[in-house]
Amino acid sequence: MKKILKLLIVIALLFSFSVSAKEKVTLYFFHGDGCPHCAEEQTDLIEELKKDETINVVEIEVWHDNENKELLEKVINAYGTRSGVPYNVIGDTTIIGYSEANGEKIKRAINYYKEHDYTDEIQKIKNGEKVKINDQFSKEEEKTDEEQTIDVPIIGKINLKNISVMSAAVLIGLVDGFNPCAMWVLLFLITTLISLKDRKRLILLGSIFLLTSGFVYFLIMFSWLNIVVSVSTSLVFRFLIAIFAIVAGIYNLYNFYKGLKSDDGCEVIDKKKRKDIFKKIKKFTHEKSLLLAILGIMLLAVSVNIVELLCSAGLPLVFSELLLLNNITGVKAIGYDLVYIIFFLLDDFIVFIIALKTLDVVGVSTKFNKYSHLIGGIIMILIGAYLLIQSL
Repeated sequence: MKKILKLLIVIALLFSFSVSAKEKVTLYFFHGDGCPHCAEEQTDLIEELKKDETINVVEIEVWHDNENKELLEKVINAYGTRSGVPYNVIGDTTIIGYSEANGEKIKRAINYYKEHDYTDEIQKIKNGEKVKINDQFSKEEEKTDEEQTIDVPIIGKINLKNISVMSAAVLIGLVDGFNPCAMWVLLFLITTLISLKDRKRLILLGSIFLLTSGFVYFLIMFSWLNIVVSVSTSLVFRFLIAIFAIVAGIYNLYNFYKGLKSDDGCEVIDKKKRKDIFKKIKKFTHEKSLLLAILGIMLLAVSVNIVELLCSAGLPLVFSELLLLNNITGVKAIGYDLVYIIFFLLDDFIVFIIALKTLDVVGVSTKFNKYSHLIGGIIMILIGAYLLIQSL
């Protein structure tokens, strides 16, 4: 028994030694002093990677150091790539130039080599040894690209992996903004204020309604992000969000089809509830006390946006998951949420400004909502498919 115990201890020690002896994955960052893209990568990525003890970051300046410049030329010849900085090397993979997409690709390459065979090819080149570049990571990426490319009618082929988060913030926010649940309230509010023939009151109360709406919706999105972050480690949760997005997308397409036959606007609030809201709007706008009118409009904006969240069919939730999937949290996530909110409010502000200029409600119909269902449905299905692939 003692011999077996000693043998197990020896095996455990050997195993722990082999794990600790495993070579760190090294990122070679060839850069130029004064290169703007290099500086951007330095700030956005390199400083972050340096904090990871499992990664070794080697920075090599090539514009003002001839020896480093010669090394880069040898690397370029060995890898058979074009020249340029920033020039990133991980194992036998090179990533030239820097962008948000390239930053994510560098992280994927590092994670790939943590799990697969890794060889420090740059060290071999320094030692004058011959290198054989296989770049298995890029081959795996090409396979993934093919799997994640969807052919969308009219739009064409879309690579789900390369969807820009900023583009998603703009597009999803814009689609979410074309939502009848808040638009009809805004239109009736403007109509009522115009009837008072008080431009100052119109500007003040209308602006407060829009700004309060944006602030409340931002708080809702921020809360969603915190909820998603707290359960982000669960692939089951990601899978459920993916299924939810696809189902919501199909539901939007169904609403588009149904909307071709009718023009009811917001489906969440029935006619009786609308009449009650109309009465409240008239009461708030005709208040002699400006303070009470402001408080009433703010309360109205809060309640309408809570309802609008139901009308949006989960777009803020799906966008929050998209942020997390791209490792975007904290201040950066708040920035993207603000971009979302700006485009979410864009159509409302356009209608409001036109009304201010003309003192008339422009011919806005709920027909625009039909097309928001169509576009929103396509976006939800695409993002849902992307999240589903990532969760499998």
